Amino acid sequence: MTEPDHYSFRRYLDAKRTVDRRARNRRVADAFRRTLERFDESVELCEIGAGTGAMVETILEWTAGTEVRYTAIDADPALVEAAADSVVDRASDRGHGPDRSDGTVRVDRDGATFEVEFRAEDALAHLADRDGTYDAVVAQAFLDLTDVQTALSAIADGLRSGGVAYFPITFDGVTALVPPVDPELEDRIERRFHRRMDTTEKVGGETGDSNAGRRLLTAVPATGGRIVAAGGSDWVVRPTDGGYEADEAYFLHHIVDTVESALAADGTIDPERLRAWAESRHEQVADAELVYLAHQLDVLARWPASA
Repeated sequence: MTEPDHYSFRRYLDAKRTVDRRARNRRVADAFRRTLERFDESVELCEIGAGTGAMVETILEWTAGTEVRYTAIDADPALVEAAADSVVDRASDRGHGPDRSDGTVRVDRDGATFEVEFRAEDALAHLADRDGTYDAVVAQAFLDLTDVQTALSAIADGLRSGGVAYFPITFDGVTALVPPVDPELEDRIERRFHRRMDTTEKVGGETGDSNAGRRLLTAVPATGGRIVAAGGSDWVVRPTDGGYEADEAYFLHHIVDTVESALAADGTIDPERLRAWAESRHEQVADAELVYLAHQLDVLARWPASA
């Protein structure tokens, strides 16, 4: 098979849009949408880890009758620029006629303005420094990349009293690729991959959390919040009619490469055996035979708990 010379994280983020859309828990999403509709005036919303702008575009669709001031933050300046480009393109496709100046995109929707400021910076530091600024915070597929308790403390600081936080696609400890190549090896790969998530330092010195989804259910009350809604949002990527939806084959190649790269750095699995495993998985994707499952949770929370 022919593989890319390298795997693009930006393309991966775009490729997983269809995967996230399919996985997102509708009951939790509806609870968040109803919350946004209850604000009497404009909504001040902050997204941390905004990537290429997928959630910005989703919330643009969800809030057609609500004025929104949106701050979209990612640590990667290239992704921030890509997100702004994407939001302008999607808004133009829907006939909104967006206006872009510097790092801000403004979309006029029959009087309900949607204004997004794109920022490249440390999102948690931003929230910790914006005491009581936001009505809502969104963090999609983010909390498994950092310490959950630390992140929630910053989020609680950034929210106004009675504010809500929406955490869709929060990883929760199960990664499965089927059919198996080598059952004994598969078990080791999953355990070591999750261990790498739990021990590898990210930017800022924090480590990730392979059980971030379930951790939220106790960490929210521990930081003075209340769980409003929670439910599963599992990724299920499978072939249909001899292929994968949209760009999901690339998404799968990137997942396999991510696992292989993490475990090559870990050094606990024989390199030749690991490489053979990865090659077999890439071939399964090329032949539209691989099924990928990942367990995740969507959570909506409010601070303080009494609000």
